[in-house]
Amino acid sequence: MLHTKALKLLLICSVLAFGASYQAEAKWLDKVIVLVEDDVILSSELERRTDSIVKQIKAAGQAVPDDKTLTDQVLERLILESIQLQRARRAGVRISDEELNAAIQRIADGNNMTIPKLSEKLAEDGVSFSLFREDIRGEIMISRVRQGSVNQKVFVSEQEVKDLLKMMDEQGASNIQFKLRHLLISLPETATSSDLDKARDKAQSVIDRFNNGAAFVDMIISDSDGGDALQGGDLGWRSVEQLPTLFADSVVSMNKGQLSAAIRSPNGLHLLWLEDKRGGIETQLVDEINIRHILIKVSAVTSDQKAEARLLDIRKKITDGGSDFSEQAKVYSEDLSSASSGGDLGWAPPEAFKRVYQNNIQDLKDGELSQPFKGTGGWYIVERTGSRQTDQTEDYKRNRARQILHRRKFDEEQEAWTREIREQAYVKIIDDDLK
Repeated sequence: MLHTKALKLLLICSVLAFGASYQAEAKWLDKVIVLVEDDVILSSELERRTDSIVKQIKAAGQAVPDDKTLTDQVLERLILESIQLQRARRAGVRISDEELNAAIQRIADGNNMTIPKLSEKLAEDGVSFSLFREDIRGEIMISRVRQGSVNQKVFVSEQEVKDLLKMMDEQGASNIQFKLRHLLISLPETATSSDLDKARDKAQSVIDRFNNGAAFVDMIISDSDGGDALQGGDLGWRSVEQLPTLFADSVVSMNKGQLSAAIRSPNGLHLLWLEDKRGGIETQLVDEINIRHILIKVSAVTSDQKAEARLLDIRKKITDGGSDFSEQAKVYSEDLSSASSGGDLGWAPPEAFKRVYQNNIQDLKDGELSQPFKGTGGWYIVERTGSRQTDQTEDYKRNRARQILHRRKFDEEQEAWTREIREQAYVKIIDDDLK
């Protein structure tokens, strides 16, 4: 079965062959430049992606690297994308048009545009909307297969969570975030002493140029072997716990604007630039309310009118002082999970009840009993018995610590997985100009 790109190329050839009968000389509109397993990369794809990245680099005010460096990096990215897309297809990953449309709508919303306006803006930039759609579809597929392949290798233990929480408390790291940029000088898995010496010389050259006033972001784009090089090696805002362990020790002692010494890892040598710092976690105070309810369900026997009338009668007994809410709930409430406890649903944030009650209790005050209303599951009367603020900082920190550890391990496993599938893939560059 021929791949879509291969079919596309055959169509191009057919058109050219047909056109040759009307022209003295046919011109190639496109050509295959790389074979990637069962896929191909076309020269038009490399040109289109390169143009797009150059625009991004210029828009960010960064220096565009020389043509060879830029081409090599863009081509490597296209190769990795092709490998991952093929794995996604083999794994049966499919993205429906509905899901794709929703993703594009989120992109449009994020840019304060409608989808037609987004299409117009892309056209102004020389980007086909149909190609843009397929790029987004590919990104979602790659993300899906990457998540599935890498997540199964990630495990976070309770002891790791406790150790991280202890470090957060000891270092106060949860109150500081670091904006970092990263430059990687890669080394082969079986690096020789000569390989290491060359990498160290290159790292020192970067450090020397930085000390002499060169822009680190420009050097990342031109010299880094990292997959984020064309984005200026931007790691975004991270607290120390969100960084790989071997980075964390260096970062906590760095000042804003400082460049780290070379840090060795199995992948090579890393240089970190601390672009900025800012404060982090504050006390997490959560508003909660305590409510209890009585539910009457609607059925073939009990109509809406009967359910409402029964609750009006129960409410009158409570407000007249002749009956206690709890006793009425135990006798009449058809919510079996709460009736035995007098209809008490415990403490929770107000939004936790919205799905069941919609907006029928949002203005209810402490000690106030609602009128009967229809919600999810039937008719209710609700009493708000109290409100409070609880300090959930520790729970927040624990959940955050677990997320941080998962993200850290995911990033590490993702890097290893990407390298592994790249090494396993059959890749042949057939354009002599790219060798």
